[in-house]
This record gives sequence, C-alpha cells and structure tokens, in this order.
Amino acid sequence: MFIGRGEELQLLERHYESEGSQILVVYGAKGVGKTRLLREFAEGRKSIYYAARACSGREQCFQWARELRESGLPVSEYPEYSDLLAAVLPEKTEKQLLILDEFQYLVKGEREFFGELVNFLNYRRLSRPVMIVLVSSASGWVENHLVSRIGGNAAYINGFLKVRELPFGEMRMIFPGFSARDAIQNYAVLGGIPGLWKSFDETLSAEENLIRHILSRESRLYGEMRVYLTEELREPAVYSTILGAIAGGSAKLNDIYLHTGFSRAKISVYLKNLMELDLVEKVYAGIYRIKTPYVRFYFRFLFPNLSLLEELSPEDFYAKRVAGELPSYIDTAYGQICRQVCEEELPDGVSATEWVGKGAHLDIVAVDGENRRLAALCVYDRILDDGDYKKLISYAKKAGVQVDRACLFSETGFANELRRKAAKGNVELKSITEEFNK
Repeated sequence: MFIGRGEELQLLERHYESEGSQILVVYGAKGVGKTRLLREFAEGRKSIYYAARACSGREQCFQWARELRESGLPVSEYPEYSDLLAAVLPEKTEKQLLILDEFQYLVKGEREFFGELVNFLNYRRLSRPVMIVLVSSASGWVENHLVSRIGGNAAYINGFLKVRELPFGEMRMIFPGFSARDAIQNYAVLGGIPGLWKSFDETLSAEENLIRHILSRESRLYGEMRVYLTEELREPAVYSTILGAIAGGSAKLNDIYLHTGFSRAKISVYLKNLMELDLVEKVYAGIYRIKTPYVRFYFRFLFPNLSLLEELSPEDFYAKRVAGELPSYIDTAYGQICRQVCEEELPDGVSATEWVGKGAHLDIVAVDGENRRLAALCVYDRILDDGDYKKLISYAKKAGVQVDRACLFSETGFANELRRKAAKGNVELKSITEEFNK
C-alpha cells in the first residue's frame, strides 16, 4: 500500500509529461521514503537505477560498468561517464527514465559528471527525450553546495523536490500495528521517517522498542545520529555543541553563547544553517528549539549520557535517565501531532499554526470551515482542569485571538469541571487516542 505521497507523484508525472529532456533533483532525509516514491513512479516505465558509491571517479565508473555488464549491456571495464550514459540511454521511441541514487558521490568525484550529463542531453536534443532523476539523502549539500559545485550547469536542472517527513496520521496508516499511544511516542522520537519506524517491532511497546532498538549499543539506531551528522554537516563538532546546548535547556541565543563559548556572530551563522536544514526552528524572538524529532531525542538523552550508556544496561539507562523525562519530552511533539489532526478537518489549503509569545503559548491557532477561530492547548500526560481552560483563554487574549472554539487535548484525561463545561459547549475536549479509535 502506497500512502502519503500523492503530491510528489503528481509533480514527477508533470515533469515526465513535459516536452524535452528533464533533470530533476529529489532529496530528503535518509529513510524518508525517496526510493519508495521513485519505485512507485517508475512502475510500468522503462527505467534504469544506479546507486552511486562514495569512491573515486574511476572506481565509480568501474562499478557502474560492472553492473551494466551483468545486466547484459556491452560496456568496457573502465569507461567514461559519456560511455555509461550512452549505454543506459540508447535510442528509443519512448521517453526513458534514469534514476541515480546518492548522486552527490558522482558530482563530488574528481571526474566531471554533471558536465558530461549536460553534454549528453544536448547531443540528444533532436532525438527522443529522457528524464534524469538525481536522488540524494544529503539535504544540506543539495541546498547549500550543489549549485556552486556544478556552476553554470545548474541552469539545466528543471526542478527540485524535497521529500519531507510524513504526518502522524499517515504514519499510523503505514504502521497500523502500534497502538495510538505508542504511535504518539514513536512519532515524538522518530518523527515521520518511515525508514526509522521500520527498525521498530510492532509487537513490542514503545518503551520496549526504545530500549531494544535505540538504547542498545548493538542496535542500528544507536549510532545513526553520529553517521547522520557526519554525512549532513561539514563541521559536526561545532553543530553538535550547539545542538547539545539547545537540547540541554540553553534555548536563548545568549544562553548558547554562555554555554558554548562561541561568539554570538558564529552561533548566529550556524543556527541559520541548522534552520535551513530544518534541524532547528526559532519559536520566539531569540529562542530556539530542535525541530527534527530524532535529532532532538538524541541530543536530549544520548549525547549527554554516552558514558553512562556504556556502563548501564539499556533497561537500567531507560529507568534512570529516560522514563521520568519522557512525558515532558513528548509534549512538544504532541502539540505538532494535534495540529496535524486538526488540519484534517480544515478546508484544503488552510493550515493550523502554533503561537508563541512571552510567557504564553498556544499549540493550535486556526480558522475552521465555518470561519470560526479555534485555539487549543495540548498536554500529553496530565489530567487537565479548569485552570488549563482559563490559561487557554488568557493566552488567546495575549495572542489577539478572539476564540470561537476553545479546545483542550490530553491523552490522560480531564477533570469533572471541564467535562461539565464541555457538556455546555464552552470547550471541546479531545484525545488523539480516541480520535484514532473511533
């Protein structure tokens, strides 16, 4: 079952149906579903796939040629890129599709690849067109360095498609074996990256999965973040220092400066880079938080406790360092999940937003299909009472929001006075678990 990528598929189709040859760059986080998307797109079409290696240009050509010979194409042992392109894209009557995965290894190599690709397409201009899809998990490199690396040839790129994380509801559909509450915790830890969720076992609870598949030193996800930072960021030591400071509670620019010892100017530059990569977001004037869930989890729990992780069993580490703080950690992601669920009932093109002010915070601000203004607070693991309702109304006034619909979300429950208010229509009481169990 293919879920959640309808818009991306439509964009690929539009490029494929366009006249002439196309070069499209498709990129996104490792495991987000790029390969699955392109496999669906290539279904029923004549296509060639090659996964590039991190190696020299000569070795790259050798490995690609070896694969082609094994598939029956006559290619020499040590060809040039032009020879390889001619082999995989011969004269045909229909439009052809070539998918080059992790193409940054082709472009970064000492041999000129992109120029050869452009020359090949220009040579084929009067023949049958082709569609080249260049795929990469190195989002930072694509967004910040690709254009400068290939120079004027960047003009030949017809489009960029960033494959983003899937929302909570679609992750629930892809992995239906998890209970709604466990899925909330999984989303808070792993975000909307299917490749990470695949490492979890749907027969285990969220806590058991966390212990076995993240906190265990033998697990794949235990070292995933270190690999990610090395591949995605050019100066991982600096970025790790800043991310560690934010996760540890130094959310203000001045706090980061005092913690790291870096200059404010340097911190601002690196924060800008982190925001461009969707790793960090500014939530209020001078206040930052880590945006990507697994990055946030790693720097909240693993990064400051690596020595203890080596000393304790995963079960003991979970009990000592994670269990007590996990509910408050989940709260941030819970607000995001509630916004996504809220958006499902809004008109197409209308989004729910978050509002953050000085000493005040609304998890959801939106206008529904009946033009009613909605405001909500979302608290994951606490019974909400009348004080929370009053807080919601007070925060809405600070935000300048005239509330037509007041909502409170909780997975733990609501006090009786709130239930009486809800019975009178003064407030809506919601639970993600109940929404998905209807």
